[in-house]
Amino acid sequence: MNPPLAPRRVATWRRLLAAAAAMLFLQCLQFAQAATPAPAGSSRGALLYHNYCSVCHGDKGDGRSRATGSLSTPPRDFTTETSRQELTRERIVLAITHGRPGTAMVAWKTQLSESDITVLADHVLSTYVKRDPGTQASPGTPGISGTRAHGGREADTGSTPVQVDMTAGLPNGLKGDFKRGGAFYLANCAACHGARGDGAGPRAYFINPKPRNFVEPASRARFNRLALYAAVSEGRNGSEMPAWKQVATPQQIADVSEYVFRSFIAAAPAAQATAARP
Repeated sequence: MNPPLAPRRVATWRRLLAAAAAMLFLQCLQFAQAATPAPAGSSRGALLYHNYCSVCHGDKGDGRSRATGSLSTPPRDFTTETSRQELTRERIVLAITHGRPGTAMVAWKTQLSESDITVLADHVLSTYVKRDPGTQASPGTPGISGTRAHGGREADTGSTPVQVDMTAGLPNGLKGDFKRGGAFYLANCAACHGARGDGAGPRAYFINPKPRNFVEPASRARFNRLALYAAVSEGRNGSEMPAWKQVATPQQIADVSEYVFRSFIAAAPAAQATAARP
């Protein structure tokens, strides 16, 4: 028996809308690349910004562009004092990689390589936000190109950043629930990372590379909430650390990131001994 006509029409309309959205995306990208030629001798970061970002964020990074009036939410103005206070390298990398739900900011991870994303983030940070990318993250920070970042102690051999913003919140306005995060951690993470976050869980002996030790100084100097969220969400290739975004909700990832941050990264050493009891 053939399906009712109405569902078939709905499916057809969905295909048409998806095709229209794809065409619009390509037209926007072509418009961004052709509207204003990139300055001669532009750096790689400047070229990436011109080709992928300026159509919304403007040539000067101030959110003023030809597309601004047609967007439901205004693009970020990178030049404001608020942006200078809020934006870190990690946060910019996350936004470029995954987009910003509820806004016109799309995820570029399928269009740009990890290396391109970090070069672009550094350009935005140093050119418009006016902060030195070198003070925002080290080569061992999760979510940053060129790292073995999402767990494993060998990542700690990289240099410690001069400054990582430990007050930075979770991405996309998420708020982590410490108690729920503790339950998630004990059920899913403690077997490898240990109930005390020291990387000495019951499975750690059989794992190579070894699970992340959250309580050692190198980790505590490097992992803010953003970095932890990226690590949990994306996992780490070539290790036992899975990409939890495949099975957990963004809220669950936020919860466990909050728990790890407060229990192991930001907690005083004396308090870490009781971290297994959220």
